[in-house]
Amino acid sequence: MMAEKKRETGDIFEHMILEEVKLEKIGYLAPPDEWEENDEQRKEPFVPPVLIEEKTPATGKDGIVREYTLLAHHRSFWRMAVKGHLTIRAMVVRSEVHIAPAHESVRNCVEEALLFDALLRNNLVENRSRLSEQLGYSRARITQILNILRLPDDMRRKLLLTDEISEFQLRPIVRVTDPAKQRKMFDHLLSDRLTGRQIALFAGSGDSERSGDGEEPGIKELMDKIGDGEEIDEDGNDVAPDPSTILAGGTLEVLLAMRSRNGDWLDKVREAGLGQLEATFLKGVDQLRNGMYKDAELTFRSILEDNPDYAPAWFYLGKCGNLSGDLEASETALRTSLEIDPGNPDCLVELAMVLEKQKRTGEASSFYRKAAQARKNTLNEDSGD
Repeated sequence: MMAEKKRETGDIFEHMILEEVKLEKIGYLAPPDEWEENDEQRKEPFVPPVLIEEKTPATGKDGIVREYTLLAHHRSFWRMAVKGHLTIRAMVVRSEVHIAPAHESVRNCVEEALLFDALLRNNLVENRSRLSEQLGYSRARITQILNILRLPDDMRRKLLLTDEISEFQLRPIVRVTDPAKQRKMFDHLLSDRLTGRQIALFAGSGDSERSGDGEEPGIKELMDKIGDGEEIDEDGNDVAPDPSTILAGGTLEVLLAMRSRNGDWLDKVREAGLGQLEATFLKGVDQLRNGMYKDAELTFRSILEDNPDYAPAWFYLGKCGNLSGDLEASETALRTSLEIDPGNPDCLVELAMVLEKQKRTGEASSFYRKAAQARKNTLNEDSGD
């Protein structure tokens, strides 16, 4: 599979139409202070930068008119600039036909956001809806990616140094309005490579990462603070996934009751008269929401030993793999869940995110579309259409 992905990437670069552009005509984000062209940088393959021709060129402080803006593959550009090159071979986006190959070449979440912003700014796509249609993304997904540009300039420049951080990991940081707390979360992400959920837990639990009684924050404290944060509406507002697409009957009632800070969730299980299967399942959910991914994985696997067709356990086992970084195991679990419960929109979205993290953007787009259609079908059924 890895060899196949390398071939696909190579094909993209081989078919990019390149042209010579003067460096002085290009506006770009300068490298952060910690960047330098060292031996490790020199080993990186040279990937042709992606530029956009600005419809309204801007004059810089030096009096030079910047006719182009650098969108992708900054490290390649920086290396050429440091060597004193006067021109660079690059792909220039001028029309809709250039959008797909430019987007397929992007591997960095900030650069993807820069590309989307430039396409909209220069009216190469009329709006976010049209862009989502072209790329096979939901409009909410387009908004999530563009939200990265809300981060301070120095953070965005640091993110250009690595392609290993995803928009999903940055999402909780983007939401924070306190600059000091945002900075602390960002530094944690860079140093520890935390998942999006771990960053969200950090945001919700305070600096001490403990609740008032000295215990680790439980789901009762954290769910109200951070929500699920995996979808937003067209205006960029958080929308928690509907648990009814994963759970049914009494289990759903218990999960919703867990949003209350009053009482213990195990008491809710007993009050609802649920059996051992549901109680164990909710134990796994509680472990997962508290960042105890390995413990949650063991809990869900214990369920599946005796209940191999229990789709919710496969779904949450897939979430464990996604959040802990075991993407292959996550994909296997999520596909198994879909075999048992085809068309589950939450599972389709989760699988799309896992595929996207593996840079399998074509497959990811397909599952995002399937999820959108599944939700539409559910709405039509509920409305009686």
